[in-house]
Amino acid sequence: MNYIFYPFLLFMMVWMNGCDEEHSTLPSAPSPALIKTDTPVPKTSTLPTKEPVPVQVYEFNLSSAEEGFSLLTVKENNYHFSNIAEPIILVNFFSTWCPPCRGELPHLNNLQKRYHGKIFLMGLLIHDDLSPEALNSCIASQKVNYFIANNQAENERFATFIAPKLKLKARFNLPLMIMFLNGKYYTHYLGTVPEEMIESDIKQALKNIKGSK
Repeated sequence: MNYIFYPFLLFMMVWMNGCDEEHSTLPSAPSPALIKTDTPVPKTSTLPTKEPVPVQVYEFNLSSAEEGFSLLTVKENNYHFSNIAEPIILVNFFSTWCPPCRGELPHLNNLQKRYHGKIFLMGLLIHDDLSPEALNSCIASQKVNYFIANNQAENERFATFIAPKLKLKARFNLPLMIMFLNGKYYTHYLGTVPEEMIESDIKQALKNIKGSK
């Protein structure tokens, strides 16, 4: 009888106590941080628009009391001589006290006569204290056949303007001849040069005109 009772009692004790071991669970992983997708994207800053720089316009009144005038207007690299129709314009800075200037007068007369209607030769008197009467006498004695502008204030303004463009010192040597073709700078000669050299450039400029048509 006792053999039956003891096993039964042991079974009851185990059944009454049950399983007191708690099942451990892994801690849940923290939720990942949320990435906000509605964050406004910073706008790209736009550079302020620059105001256009106005183009400088320069005017020079190249005049003679006896022979009228030509208003030279310079805008960027364009040179417009009013009252002149010829495509080639030769501007010659000179003084009557300058021997090389006086020496080239006959050669300039030859070019003006030979290429009449194709070139316009213009003498600009600068740095000279000759009276208008004495200047007219000089022009007559040399039989100058081209335009002489004796408004020295304007002539010297233009000389001061053009010198740095030609990379010359402000008080450049004389004579100085500048050739313009259809309102554009073409070439220049500082000091006395042979008539044939100027004529060669005139011929080349005329060829350029024909080739552009």
